[in-house]
Amino acid sequence: MRSARLALLAPAAVAMIVMSGCGDDTPSAGSAAPSAPAATSVPPVTPAPAGLDAATRTTCATAEKDITAALKEVAEAEKIGPPAGHSAVSAQYSAGAATLYTHAFTSSDEVNSAVKGVATEMADLADAWAKAPGKAPSRADLTAARDKLKAACAAD
Repeated sequence: MRSARLALLAPAAVAMIVMSGCGDDTPSAGSAAPSAPAATSVPPVTPAPAGLDAATRTTCATAEKDITAALKEVAEAEKIGPPAGHSAVSAQYSAGAATLYTHAFTSSDEVNSAVKGVATEMADLADAWAKAPGKAPSRADLTAARDKLKAACAAD
């Protein structure tokens, strides 16, 4: 099941690699260096205003919507029952985790970390369900991670 989860997370990893090059203001080897001294060409650093920017607030709302949708799909898969239900629940948690990783690119490190935390807990539950447990694994860690995300998204 780990290989299936990795296959689902590969696009997120590619996106992370691609995004790591975004916003790089250093000149490339082929471009001319600025003629003015660096001290005059760099604007003064000002502290960021308190609160989340609009893009991060949108990310929070989208992540919450995706978590709710994933948990709804998990609930439907749980109705299938063992043994096929175990695989279905595992797949739904994996899909939910993969979807969440696409939201982990905001200007807020706290929100990014919280989104990744929820995705990690979903992935862990996917692994637990893949092992065909005798009873449903605890979702306490997922609930705690989701509460952490809600708190990060409520930051002012």
